[in-house]
Amino acid sequence: MTEQESGTHGARQDDALKREVHSELQAKRATRAEEWLEPEAPGEDEPEATWAPTGRPGATPPDEDWETIELRSALAAHLERAGFPADRQKLLDTLTSHQAEQRLLNLVSTVPDDVTFASFGELARALGLPVEHRPA
Repeated sequence: MTEQESGTHGARQDDALKREVHSELQAKRATRAEEWLEPEAPGEDEPEATWAPTGRPGATPPDEDWETIELRSALAAHLERAGFPADRQKLLDTLTSHQAEQRLLNLVSTVPDDVTFASFGELARALGLPVEHRPA
């Protein structure tokens, strides 16, 4: 007797049983996935869920220029917080070592060479990028 054959069934019947069990498992998995998509009702002492306003992720002010926000985020991702204070050459060296995009190198190369920036906020303001202020 081989591994696939049992004492009571032949190989064909064993394969048919395996396919049937496999089909049943697939059907159960689909049902569970559909159930997961349905929101669960809140408990008696829980408030109803509310959705965040459309287009307002986090504390971003309305009418914000998303391309500018993306540019500022990309710049911040490549500059180290400990890298400040920094002048233009140090900023360019840091961006180059972090393999920053050329658009970031071009942007930073526009700042004056004789100015030292104490923080990323100072650099962002010098580049004309908006700086968000968090409420106290």
